Amino acid sequence: DRKVSYWYGGRSRRELFYVKEFREIEKEFPNFRFYIALSNATEEDNWTVKKDIDDPNGDGFTGFIHQVLLDQYLSKHPEPEEIEYYFCGPPLMNAALLKTLDELGVPNDNIAFDDFGG
Repeated sequence: DRKVSYWYGGRSRRELFYVKEFREIEKEFPNFRFYIALSNATEEDNWTVKKDIDDPNGDGFTGFIHQVLLDQYLSKHPEPEEIEYYFCGPPLMNAALLKTLDELGVPNDNIAFDDFGG
């Protein structure tokens, strides 16, 4: 089965939506993994940080989602240029991710995205 990873970023926990539904999909389909990063976690979020993507404890990661994706997954992947990428977000995030993917040698044919407000 094809592996699918969904990396989801928000500023705080209250900005996140459909988390329960994505966790249910993750339970139903063993080839689907769901990761979250908060860029501005607050004490109110009560956010427990995972050590890595295999850590069963914790809520997710902290930092901007494109950097978390690189640090936690792409930098350790044997062939990041073979992955198909679909993403959406604000222009700065998209630009940062496009630069990262270019540096990793990902061909443009493997990239599709929507730009929020760009």
